[in-house]
Amino acid sequence: MENEIMKKLLLIPVLIVLPFFTRAQEDSGARENSFKNTQLGFTLTPNVGWLRDNDNDPATNYKGSKLGFSYGILADLSLSANKNYYFSTAFVLTSINGKGTNDAPQGSDTFFGGEADYKIQYIEIPITLKLKSNEKALGRYYGQFGLGTGVKVAAKADRTNYGFGGIPSVKENNVNIKDRINNFRLGLIAGGGAEWKLDKSLALQTGLTFNSGFTDIFDDEGNARSSYFALNLGLFF
Repeated sequence: MENEIMKKLLLIPVLIVLPFFTRAQEDSGARENSFKNTQLGFTLTPNVGWLRDNDNDPATNYKGSKLGFSYGILADLSLSANKNYYFSTAFVLTSINGKGTNDAPQGSDTFFGGEADYKIQYIEIPITLKLKSNEKALGRYYGQFGLGTGVKVAAKADRTNYGFGGIPSVKENNVNIKDRINNFRLGLIAGGGAEWKLDKSLALQTGLTFNSGFTDIFDDEGNARSSYFALNLGLFF
């Protein structure tokens, strides 16, 4: 079910961008770039996140994707007179979710022996370079690359503990695991998309971003890193 949702999310930007390629070919005349040097806006971004192993411990296995989301403020600051190069950042609250299993003995403080759905929230402030094409009839394309920085604000887990014979013995929801999660997260950001010109002071951003974490998320148990694909939806003013 979640794989089907992820496929649908990936299809959405393709369907959105397709008309842009058609209309862009019709715009053969040169136009003055009407986008601002400084663009501020808001974003509401769904994502598909997962955890991945960072060690060779056979008892720990992180698999399965979970839906999450981000929302907050966007900022693009021009670095060139022709408005093609931008320093791009944001201030967003991001939920990165994932699944994990562990074969530790029942009652172990490391994982409690069972399965868990992790729900971790960060305040993210990305530090990226955004390259934008010249303006066409409906807008322009962009590519983005840089560093993702996150500070933990909350962490919970829905977990199932197993007894003898693999029989579920205890189910708990929204267990606070904040003290088990590292305070900081770093990741590599790569993505691209388009900005659609709605009027003189309004633009819609659509795109895809891959955020690959390279720091351990856990502080007291098996090593793991979190990553996510995001469907970027934003409105610049």
